[in-house]
Amino acid sequence: MSEQEPTVFATPLAMASRVLVVDRLGAHALEGLRAAGCDAIHNPMLEGSTLPDAMRDIEPDILVTRDTRVDDQVLGATERLGLVIGTGPTIESIDLEAASNRGIFVAHCPGRTAAAVAELAWAMILACDRDLVNAAQRARVGQQSEGGREAPGLSGRTLGVVGLGQVGQEVARRGIAFGMHVVAWSQHITEARCNALGIDYCANLVNLAKLSDVVSVSVTGNEESEGLLGDKFFQALRTGSTIVNTSLGSVVNERALLNACRTKGIRAGLDLHSTDGLSHPGSPTSELRAEPSVIATLDAGAHTVQARESIDHDVVRIVRQWLEQGTVASCMNRASVSSAKTLIHVRHLNRPGVLVGIFDVLGQASINVEEMENVICEGNHAAIARIHLNELPTERTMRQIREAPHVLGVHVQSIRRDAHD
Repeated sequence: MSEQEPTVFATPLAMASRVLVVDRLGAHALEGLRAAGCDAIHNPMLEGSTLPDAMRDIEPDILVTRDTRVDDQVLGATERLGLVIGTGPTIESIDLEAASNRGIFVAHCPGRTAAAVAELAWAMILACDRDLVNAAQRARVGQQSEGGREAPGLSGRTLGVVGLGQVGQEVARRGIAFGMHVVAWSQHITEARCNALGIDYCANLVNLAKLSDVVSVSVTGNEESEGLLGDKFFQALRTGSTIVNTSLGSVVNERALLNACRTKGIRAGLDLHSTDGLSHPGSPTSELRAEPSVIATLDAGAHTVQARESIDHDVVRIVRQWLEQGTVASCMNRASVSSAKTLIHVRHLNRPGVLVGIFDVLGQASINVEEMENVICEGNHAAIARIHLNELPTERTMRQIREAPHVLGVHVQSIRRDAHD
């Protein structure tokens, strides 16, 4: 998680909030939500087809989800809904655009499973290097491991990290601890970022494949990354090397990987996130699962007590902050840059109706308030309102604001933006 999380102001709910939790969530989170005064309802049986009706019946203020599809139909099922919290590795199951259009905030528990996924990646790296699965099977029947495949070993070897997000960084740190030379490629990588982590920058994936004895892949699955690692990558990959993939989506071309396992002695560890191909004989997924040099798990990356408890804590933290402070931590759909062109600072007495009068003046002038913050000064006698506007008010409008009851003074500031904003 970044040192300073994105925070957005919202309207706190004075009454006890109703929270609907779909998908799995730990008992500690449910207890924490109820301790915060929420009516927490947990129904992991709800899915995309049944969720809209449940939303209409339950009318939650907050929806917590991991994988269940939250589309515009779900978001529009009740006007009470103000916040959706995603607890999965991504929030791709939530229609962010639809939520933004409806004024519903979306929060995410970022990076809470990164360590757990990195640990699984490393379990697979070690298992592939030492052929642990086959060695354990031989031990069960009393067969010696001598005379079989010799482990290459890891210290002094090169680890290639594809994707330098939070999981990739955790994998890289563990690689350094194992005495490996770490190189990395990512879509938004910089040499400065690599230098800060004590690893080397790699310009492209083919070069990374040529350099690496072990490759760990942790890339967000989307249209841009689909099939990212294909024939060219596996042709460049060293014979006898190891590749581990914990990414969501179809980042790795499974047919190309299968061919590399059979022709180049590649060993692979895969955390599969879909059962679609497992029941179809002859599919790449089905054949990979049966390949002796492949270790496969099914959606096991985040399944640790530590990861679950961390997510539980984060959900409760986000809800408590929303209820107690009226702000949304880790907000994913706040505009990074608004269309505001002018900022006015209005010093005023802390009296009822002052801001209403100012907004009425702006409304009469057809000026939109993009964002605002009202800070109360010590003693509660006066306050400063910082109001972002979509255009510069006329002199007449500014005079009306200055002459409004209880206004002490007004300062106008033009908002300057860099050319790249």
